[in-house]
Amino acid sequence: MSQVAVRFVLDTKLPTNDQLGEILRNVQGAKDVAGARAIRAFAADNTAVAQVNGGSLTSFTQNLSGQSKSDVKNSTLFAQLASNVQADRYKEPLKWYQNYVSVLGQIGWNQPGFAFDTYSSGGTTVKMDEAVLGILAAIATFDEVAIVAATMDGLKSLGDDTKQLKIWDASASNGSNGTFQIFPVDRTANGDVVMVLNGMQFNATTSHGSFLWWSWSSTSIQIQRAANKFVLNEDVYKEVREAIVKRLGDRASQLVADIPIG
Repeated sequence: MSQVAVRFVLDTKLPTNDQLGEILRNVQGAKDVAGARAIRAFAADNTAVAQVNGGSLTSFTQNLSGQSKSDVKNSTLFAQLASNVQADRYKEPLKWYQNYVSVLGQIGWNQPGFAFDTYSSGGTTVKMDEAVLGILAAIATFDEVAIVAATMDGLKSLGDDTKQLKIWDASASNGSNGTFQIFPVDRTANGDVVMVLNGMQFNATTSHGSFLWWSWSSTSIQIQRAANKFVLNEDVYKEVREAIVKRLGDRASQLVADIPIG
C-alpha cells in the first residue's frame, strides 16, 4: 500500500508556475501579518492555530501535535493543487471535488460519502459565514465550531492587502462563483486525527469580494454543500510525507498563511 501511495504522489500532476501565475503574482510582496509568533505556534504541540491554505480555511484545535498540523496542511494543499489540474474549480466544481476527495484517499485519508445537496438558509437572505457554521454544527463539536468561527473572524479582521486575504480571494472564488473548503481538525480521545470537511460551492448573479461576510438575497445565490468526517491513516501518510513535501516545494509557503485567532 505504501509503495502504491508514494508512486501516486510522484506521478500526480501539479500546476506549473505559469498555471499558478496569477495567484503567485497576487501574493508576491503581500504583507504576512501573522509573524514569527504564529509560525512557532503552528510548529508547537498542543497549540490552537488557523491557516488559509489556498481555497481552504483550516482550524486546528489545541489537541494536535505540530507534526499532525503539518501533515494536514500539506496533504490538503496537495489535493487542492492536484485537483486544479484535473478540473476548473469554478466551472466544474463537482468534478473538482470528486478528484479532491479521491486524492485525499490515495494519500492516507479515509473516503467517507461526500454527496452534495442544496443549501437553503430558510430566509430571504444568505450570509456565507452563518451558513458554514450551521452546516458544521450538525456534525462537529461545540469547540470545533467555535474555532472555525474564530478563524473566519480572524480573517475578516485583516486588510485586503494582506497575504492571507489575497490567497483566499484568489483561490476560493472568482467573484460570482466559488469553490472552497472550511474545516476544523482535531485529535480524538482514541488518537485519531480527524477533520470535519465542509466543502461548498456557490453561483451568484452578482459579484462581491469578501464573499464570506456578504449578505446575499436568497434568490441571487445558489449554494451546494457537503460535509463529512475524514480520518487520517497516519501509518500510510508517514510513508508519503517526504514525497509530498518535495512535490509541494515553495507552494507550502506561497499559498499558505497563518490567521491570528486570539
